[in-house]
Amino acid sequence: MQQNEHFGRTRAPAPSTMRLDLGIRSLWPEWKALFSTKYLKEDLRAGLTVAAIAIPFTLAIALASGVSPSMGMVTAILAGVVCALFGGTPLTISGPAVAMSVLIANAVHQYGLGGMLLIGLVVGILQLLTGVLGLGRIVRFVPLPVVAGFTAGIGAIIFIWQLPRAFGLVSPDENHVVEVLTHLGQLIHEFHPGALVLASLTLALCLGLPRVWPRLPAPLIAVALSTLINVGLSLQAETVGEMSRFLPSPQLPHLPEGNLIPLLGTALIVYALGSLEALFAGAATNRVVKDLRHDTDQEMVGQGLGNAVVALFGGIPITAVTVRSTTNAQAGARTRRSSIIHSLALLAVLALFAPFLAYIPIASLAGVLLFLALRMMHLRELKALWKVSRTDAAIFGVTFITIVLVDFTLGVQAGILAAMAIAAVRLSQTQGRLIQRETPGAYRAALTGPLTFMSSTKLEMLRDQAIKQDPSRGVVIDMSDVTAVDASGAAMLTALVTDLLAANIQVVLQALRPELQRVLVRQENGQALEPLFALTETDVATILQGTGYLSVRERLVYGVERFRQDSLQRYGPIFDRLAHGQTPHSLFITCADSRIIPNLITSTDPGELFVVRNVGNLVPPASSPASAAVSSAVEYAVNVLKVTDIIVCGHSACGAMKALIARKPPEGLPSVATWLKEAEPVLQHLAEDCSPEDAAQRSALAQLENVLSYPGMREKVESGQIRLHAWFYDMAHSELLEWSPSAGRYLPLGNPEKPASEEPDGPARPPSEPSLPVS
Repeated sequence: MQQNEHFGRTRAPAPSTMRLDLGIRSLWPEWKALFSTKYLKEDLRAGLTVAAIAIPFTLAIALASGVSPSMGMVTAILAGVVCALFGGTPLTISGPAVAMSVLIANAVHQYGLGGMLLIGLVVGILQLLTGVLGLGRIVRFVPLPVVAGFTAGIGAIIFIWQLPRAFGLVSPDENHVVEVLTHLGQLIHEFHPGALVLASLTLALCLGLPRVWPRLPAPLIAVALSTLINVGLSLQAETVGEMSRFLPSPQLPHLPEGNLIPLLGTALIVYALGSLEALFAGAATNRVVKDLRHDTDQEMVGQGLGNAVVALFGGIPITAVTVRSTTNAQAGARTRRSSIIHSLALLAVLALFAPFLAYIPIASLAGVLLFLALRMMHLRELKALWKVSRTDAAIFGVTFITIVLVDFTLGVQAGILAAMAIAAVRLSQTQGRLIQRETPGAYRAALTGPLTFMSSTKLEMLRDQAIKQDPSRGVVIDMSDVTAVDASGAAMLTALVTDLLAANIQVVLQALRPELQRVLVRQENGQALEPLFALTETDVATILQGTGYLSVRERLVYGVERFRQDSLQRYGPIFDRLAHGQTPHSLFITCADSRIIPNLITSTDPGELFVVRNVGNLVPPASSPASAAVSSAVEYAVNVLKVTDIIVCGHSACGAMKALIARKPPEGLPSVATWLKEAEPVLQHLAEDCSPEDAAQRSALAQLENVLSYPGMREKVESGQIRLHAWFYDMAHSELLEWSPSAGRYLPLGNPEKPASEEPDGPARPPSEPSLPVS
């Protein structure tokens, strides 16, 4: 175990690890730290700070949830302890959450208190199983616009529900927003002025006080002041009433009568929302305290145990709460102890001050809920979604409107269905076009995206365009960007090719991925397509023999057109910047071999590599008359472009190395023979029977030795300004290797523990080990 001294965190288990011990082994070091005096002062201050804001929030959320305020306090006390001990994020605070209050109130209204407790127990069991089985990541499958729309809808409902209480009126029997607004309209003439004043004062203080004194617990001050005003001025606003000082004894919830299927449906929604809220709270806390442990599966274990324990003691479903959690982190909390201290403070308040809590006006708690509801509506988030993605904003809107005007469950279902429908349309969109040119070569068509049942329009359009053209030229369908093919797409592509062949138009399917080739061949009559598969441009030329196909220029013209139409969309901003100068980070010296493409094998963008290519990737020493061609590039790259790394990359099956170890100049290539003399010093380090791979690997190291012979290079390398790397590209295995001075051999790049290929044709170790400052 690795323990972080600052936050007492342990390394999270691997994502696939099952937590049959509920994570106790990994949590044990943090539990022991709870009994240390280290950071006690910081945890005490943070715990009391969180308790100050938790008191009014907890009482208000209990009111919104349709349960007694004492039940809300019991919930917060128990959740703060259990979730702190077993949770996956040390500094989060769990308890009643306003986002779930409407769901809970609806459950209490439909199934009674016993049904609500059963829902909490089911949610706890589901979360516990999710964490124990290592499935914490599945709760992220709900689209964020749906979550945001759901939360905003809950905020709107809470706001409307609290209006009668804010006016001092009796709440209606029905919870639907239309009935609540109708009820308010019918009784508005009977409103209580004192209640409205207290609710308005509480809301104003909650909104305004943080702007003046952000460190003060505004909701607590607002509720306390409203209570004093109500008592002192005898406003006679309705109060919370008597509260119990003691925790209830645990007992199993009673099963409600009737059909339990709707109850389980509500439990699933509470499970999903509570789990997501817990993960969001952990992520928000992690933004306050960098590198804080955030173990998703362990968090589900903690939330599950918390919900189960709370339900047994008669409390409401809980989750990790973002506001309380971030306040805890910002107040300087260091360990899980701060959450436990927060719970003990709430317990002390309940035990010592329950008679005083009874005087809190309901209208003041309604003001707190109005404040929380306004924060939940996410008007800024909707605006941001509208700017970034109109479709995400539409998902938000569908979820929000359905929840507010229809039903919670239907709202979530509508949002998810809308998200899935939009995703399906996006993912199934196939782009295809016939590129026409006033040249005698073959027509080129490019298909991109998946080929599915929704691709019929594009394929039919492509077929109609091709049939209208000159049949003698042939059609090459570039499928390099086709990502998937289903049965319907394969059938439609087969029909397209069949129709073109029937019209005497020769067809080639170029660059189709092997797994997609297999899908096509398995279709009825799909084997007829196999002779039309072309991997390279040479294959295309072979298939199109007898047509007007022009291999070289036509291929390049097509490539340029695709670059204009596709690549410029991605690289356009980069090219605009590069037009004003370049700042590459590496000088890449490699062979002129067409099979080596530096930007492809390193996945680098234009402007990152300053490339030097020549036969055999040679770097003549400074004393050689031939050095100017390479030394000028090295000099410019190091002194002007300020590259930090120089890479010499050899490769397998190198023709230059084959000619070198043959120890005779290639016939008819006098310039090549003269150039390869620069590599002859490599021969003295090689055995007579060495392979071209041995030579290429040893040569890459030798070229770095020659780099050091250039003026000032050795000093720059020794001072750390320049780093040297010897690489080897094994084409047979598509693997890049790097020389490791400590291992004395080439090892797979980025994975020093994995040995290089031991196959007979794999890269071998150079016969001698140089003493180079190679990284």
